[in-house]
Amino acid sequence: MIFSIEKESYISHDSFSFIEATESPLFISSPHSGRVYPSQFINQTKLPFLDLQKMEDRFVDQILEDVPHNDIGLIKALFARSYCDVNRDWRELDPTLFTPPLDAKNLLITQRVQAGYGVIPRCVGPGKVIYSHTLPVEDAEKRLGLYWSPFHTKLYEALRVIYQKFGFAVLFDIHSMPPLFQTRKCDIVLGNRHGRSCSPALLRFVQLAFEERGYNVQINSPYAGGFITHYYGMPHKHFHSLQIEICRSLYLNHATLALTRHFQTIKDDMTSILCNVSRWLLNEENRKLFL
Repeated sequence: MIFSIEKESYISHDSFSFIEATESPLFISSPHSGRVYPSQFINQTKLPFLDLQKMEDRFVDQILEDVPHNDIGLIKALFARSYCDVNRDWRELDPTLFTPPLDAKNLLITQRVQAGYGVIPRCVGPGKVIYSHTLPVEDAEKRLGLYWSPFHTKLYEALRVIYQKFGFAVLFDIHSMPPLFQTRKCDIVLGNRHGRSCSPALLRFVQLAFEERGYNVQINSPYAGGFITHYYGMPHKHFHSLQIEICRSLYLNHATLALTRHFQTIKDDMTSILCNVSRWLLNEENRKLFL
C-alpha cells in the first residue's frame, strides 16, 4: 500500500457503500455517483447547487443496483465528486487552493490539477470555480483521510480477496459522460489505458457485448481510463481493470438531471452485460487468459 495519508482515526465506512461478493472474479466500482454534500462544503461554495450536481456521474449507482444480486461485488462512493474525487491520485492537489499553500515538491501537479480537476477539485467546469476563497490545510487532511483513503483501502482489500480465490481479479470502473460532439455517435467509451490495464481479450468481449445490443462503442477516445484504471490495472500481476463510460443522454435529461423513460433499458442492459462478463470469466478456458 502507498496510501501514506491514511490515519487509523480517520477510517470511516460512512463514505462509501460496499457489497461483497466472492463468487465472481469481477468487481465493480462507481467512484463518481455520490450525492452527499457535507454542509460545510455547501457553505464554502459560491456556485449554484445544480452546477455541483452536474459534475456527478448521476444515477450510475442506480444503473448498477441490481448487479450485486448476481454475485458481483460493488463499491460506490456516497460523497460528491466535487467534494473529493477518488479517481485521482491523492497527491494531485492544487497547492494554491489552500492556506498556507502546500509544498508542491510532494505533490503531482498534473494537467488535471492545473485545469482545476484534482483530488479536491477547484472547478466543476470551464470557468466555474467552486470557491471564493482558499481552504484551510486541515480540509485537505480531512477529505483525504475520511473519504479518499477509506474508499481505496476497501477497494484494494476487495480485489485482494478476489485474487486470492481465483488467481486473478477484474475491476470495472464505471462512469457517465456528457454527449461527445463528433460526427459519429458514441454511446459507450471503453478505456484500458491504451492496452496497459487489461487483457485484449477482455476488451474485445466487452466491446462486442455492447455492440450486439446496438450501442456505438469507442476505445480509449477520449477517455482511456483515470487513476483507478491505471493504479489497479496490472495485467502482469493478474489484476485487470477497464473503465466504462456511459453517455448520459441515453438515460438522463441534462438540463433537469431527471431520469428519462430509457433508464430501465440502460439498467437492464448493463446488468445483463456485467453478468455475461462474469460468466465468461468463470469459464475454465477463458480463465487461462488471466492466469
